[in-house]
Amino acid sequence: MSEVSEVARRLKELREQAGLTMRAVSDALGWSLTRYQHYEDRYKRKYLPFELARALEDMFVRQGVQAGAVLQLAGLDSGQGSGPARTGSAVMRPVSLNAAASGQRDLPVHSAFREGAEGFWFIEGDAKEFVERPANLRGVANAFALYAEGESMQPRYFAGELLFVNPNRPITPNCFVAVEMTDGRGLVRQFLRRTHDGIFVQRLSPEQEQRLAAREVKRMYRITGSAELG
Repeated sequence: MSEVSEVARRLKELREQAGLTMRAVSDALGWSLTRYQHYEDRYKRKYLPFELARALEDMFVRQGVQAGAVLQLAGLDSGQGSGPARTGSAVMRPVSLNAAASGQRDLPVHSAFREGAEGFWFIEGDAKEFVERPANLRGVANAFALYAEGESMQPRYFAGELLFVNPNRPITPNCFVAVEMTDGRGLVRQFLRRTHDGIFVQRLSPEQEQRLAAREVKRMYRITGSAELG
């Protein structure tokens, strides 16, 4: 089994520096312990999700961790730059990427989490984070990415895993989809079938067939791949 990323190891160091247990952090986020553990025990991507890093930054700084240390794990660094976002007294700017990187970091992430909420929410307006574009989405102007949240689709997808979406691909039986509800909530499910008033999907953990009222579903997007970038 491959090791976790440097970001995961650094996150653990900062949490311990703050004197917090994983249970304390997960409770403060309104998460299950398993959901948070993913980011320290199994996470293999280069960066933390921006929204998670922002929440942890606020939490850890109050416990004496240097301002900006957690946001660096989301691909941000202290310093001056155009369009900075401020956190406390620190000014943050995007870290410049190595030109030899495997892909261009221009694919928008359209998911966010809310404390105490189950699953993820679709971002309205401009994306707050961009990730590397996989080869199968090059040239797809409306493609985007999402972060899986929760445990409902394990072992297919784990919390924090990056999911790639091509809105142009048709929805076919047994494919995996991101479902955007009319209130902005997001679900990841396996599509089964559609009727005039309902959409039937499958969750994996626990295994259960679910019916979503058609009037409550804004749109479904086909998931074309996933990645835990190391």
